[in-house]
Amino acid sequence: MKQNKYMMSEGFAFSEEKDMKRLSDMASKGWLLDSFAFMGYKLKKAEPRKLIYSIDYHDVEKESLEEYTEMFEAAGWEHVCSSHGMHIFSAEPGTSPIYSDQSTMREKYKRSEKAVRNVACTLSFLTLLSITLHYVTGLSNWVPLAFLIVTFPFLVTYAAAKSRTLGKWGKSV
Repeated sequence: MKQNKYMMSEGFAFSEEKDMKRLSDMASKGWLLDSFAFMGYKLKKAEPRKLIYSIDYHDVEKESLEEYTEMFEAAGWEHVCSSHGMHIFSAEPGTSPIYSDQSTMREKYKRSEKAVRNVACTLSFLTLLSITLHYVTGLSNWVPLAFLIVTFPFLVTYAAAKSRTLGKWGKSV
């Protein structure tokens, strides 16, 4: 019988490194990352392994995924799973990091920030439109409230993602 376990994510914009460390800890206990799940990860029971995990943010077309992952595999990283422009890789401890300098790290976070920004802007617009419609047409109070409840977490996530791309005093990292 196949055993699975769920591990909740604390959110990539807030604790990407912590999530990757927790996945490594789980692998050492015999729970390997299998796939992304709603707000977290699906783990599968296996032999305990010492692994490190890393994430990359990159929109890759399905037909280009193999070429994309081969680049990481050549550096010792194994593709584990992908979802919505997020790709997690694993490797043996001691493998050179995927991102080893400020320039490539900045590009990584800019790619992640862009996706969140688009959703946050769209939801913000819809929230403001629903508030306007509420006052102009008498639209139910529940519609703007519902949009606000959905929009707020995306705005906070965008702010956190944006802060990762900025260094001290608002300059790019």
